[in-house]
Amino acid sequence: ADGDRWIGVELARRGDEVTISVSDHGIGIPREELERIFERFHRVSTGLVHDVKGSGLGLSLVRHIAEAHGGTVTVQSEVGQGSTFTIHLPIDGLTGENE
Repeated sequence: ADGDRWIGVELARRGDEVTISVSDHGIGIPREELERIFERFHRVSTGLVHDVKGSGLGLSLVRHIAEAHGGTVTVQSEVGQGSTFTIHLPIDGLTGENE
């Protein structure tokens, strides 16, 4: 139906890490904005910015939490196609196991 939104969530083990990916079929993020979206208070500059609520802190907090657990966050996005954000966490950091 019109107005339906799709969000995909995937949890996987890849080698020595666990990944958590969240995808959407939204408006996407311009390539020149990708490096800045993890900065505190940064909002993607689109005509829709006034229709989107939020402080611009969410992604910076996600990155901070991932890094505090020895991980990283990556993003793949295409304007008009959507975005996928992936949190990469080392398995030894999650389980306390040491090799």
